[in-house]
Amino acid sequence: NQSVPKNTALNNFHFILVDTSGDPLPSATVTATRVIDGGSFAACANAVAEIANGVYRINLAASDMNGDVITLRFNATGAKDTLITLTTQ
Repeated sequence: NQSVPKNTALNNFHFILVDTSGDPLPSATVTATRVIDGGSFAACANAVAEIANGVYRINLAASDMNGDVITLRFNATGAKDTLITLTTQ
């Protein structure tokens, strides 16, 4: 877990997307969703962009970060789900 400010935008959040073999997956169309405080998955406010070689970034909006525990899910065709949990302060 990483601690970040609650209800505050978090720009340029980076993550790696891997294929089913565990290798970085470039050029994917990535869907970003989040769970806030154990609720249901909902779409993140902003789209994901690739940096290069399977490394991606997203600008997380304040609305995506408005809870005590945020779980992010990134997925795409041919990819393993990337799950990241953040705790806010």
